[in-house]
Amino acid sequence: MTSSYKWEKEQKRRLQYFLSDLAILGSLQGFRYFQPWLRGREELLLTIVNEDLGWQSPGFPVSVASSFSSTTAGSSSSSDACSPLSGVQPTQGPPQQASSNNEAHLLPASPSEREIAVPEINCTLFLLAGYAKYGRPYAWIRSNHERLVNIGGTDSMVRDTPMKLKSITDWGSQGTRVWDVVSELVCLCTIPPPANPFSLDIRYLQTLPLSERFLVSGALINFLEMLVVQCSQEEPFYSKVVEEVDSLRRLHVQALWEVQRLRSEALTVEQGPPEEQ
Repeated sequence: MTSSYKWEKEQKRRLQYFLSDLAILGSLQGFRYFQPWLRGREELLLTIVNEDLGWQSPGFPVSVASSFSSTTAGSSSSSDACSPLSGVQPTQGPPQQASSNNEAHLLPASPSEREIAVPEINCTLFLLAGYAKYGRPYAWIRSNHERLVNIGGTDSMVRDTPMKLKSITDWGSQGTRVWDVVSELVCLCTIPPPANPFSLDIRYLQTLPLSERFLVSGALINFLEMLVVQCSQEEPFYSKVVEEVDSLRRLHVQALWEVQRLRSEALTVEQGPPEEQ
């Protein structure tokens, strides 16, 4: 068995793990800074908040609402963050020009010009995918391109150039997981960058019907516990996620008690009062 065959087999195994993570994340709701939407086996759409306007529950699905790009957010992100397409650290001034490189041909299966999903107000849409033909994950900006980088026109090839992310670059050496990419995208897009990219919208979760609240909170606990177990404790958001899991677990247990109480009451009513001897 040659070393190249072993390497290829390992990359396929990593990609399968990534796609499994993608499917799990795509089934969740209730995050404060982003909302995932699974689209097929290999694609995930991420709607990410542009500006943290305080504790205003997004609780948003990917919908047909009009997109909105904040001028203030655009000027701040372009001057402070690394250009996600060119990989060049910009100085104070206008967004950097996206450069042509050997990744320009790595087009997504669904080009941005045919994108039907539109983000909510104060949000940017991203596509995260793990295509088997590329053998590794990539991320593309799907809306508000000019907010993050000067794409130099509307050429579809340029607009569909994958983003240069550290988490994607580390794929070959470290085996990137889906939360690595999501946390980097949130910190790149949201102003100011949140201390915990996986912070939950507890207010939104509390408004869900009881049975849905029980299921949603349980699914979130499963994902966040997997993140805590498998990601590095050196991650800056690690302790924040642990705290989030604790508060979420309390919400989940409370929902469980209420579900059990209602079932017990329903069973009592169904059986009727005990017969007198």
